[in-house]
Amino acid sequence: MKKLILGLTLITAFTVVSCKNDSKEVETTENVKATEYQCPMKCEGDKTYTDKNVKCPVCGMRLKEVDHAEHTQ
Repeated sequence: MKKLILGLTLITAFTVVSCKNDSKEVETTENVKATEYQCPMKCEGDKTYTDKNVKCPVCGMRLKEVDHAEHTQ
């Protein structure tokens, strides 16, 4: 009987520890913004892309990272 109680206690303790909610991970992923890229010639105006390896469909140039500091003035 003591082995059964000990076993149930260990299973319960393991379940509680393994189901711990880690809220730090959720907070960091909410604050991460995707990097945006756009054509340096602005062929499509202010249209942006999230994939760096895409080329501009109009002129074929490689996309450059958008500097949001320039746009927020």
